[in-house]
Amino acid sequence: MADAAELIGKRLHDIAGGGYEECGDQIANDIEAAERSVEKILESVPEGQRVLVTDHDALAYFALRYDYTVAGVVIPGGSTLGEPNSQELAALVEVIHTRDVPAIFGNTALGQDVLDVLAEEAGRDVQVVSLFVGSLGGPESEATSYIEMMTTNALRIAGALTD
Repeated sequence: MADAAELIGKRLHDIAGGGYEECGDQIANDIEAAERSVEKILESVPEGQRVLVTDHDALAYFALRYDYTVAGVVIPGGSTLGEPNSQELAALVEVIHTRDVPAIFGNTALGQDVLDVLAEEAGRDVQVVSLFVGSLGGPESEATSYIEMMTTNALRIAGALTD
């Protein structure tokens, strides 16, 4: 995103002049500073606890980038339209037990009924934590900008995995 801000600022400057290039550079700097903060937040989670169970496979790149593991996905195939079957849910409950997973992460834009059932089936205290995955939040959310969304998600993940 920082690279995109710089490129857009430069291109707008080339087309219209003005302070677009400086603006793009400033936004890029702000994003890079937020990224360093996010890295520190996520690094605070001990390596053995960096295990994610998610509603769908939208966090695969996140896991790769920040050295986390996606141990299970509720909706197979990466589609938000898919539905898990009882055998897949039972396998996820086993993963939650085996890996001692304290939280299931879901997208704020999707319903969490299946996640609540999965947490209940786990038979122990498993949080269901909403993340801003595909879009920013509304005006009253903790994700009204890209930087706020990144930081909020990192804080929610780290908090759920270290509580």
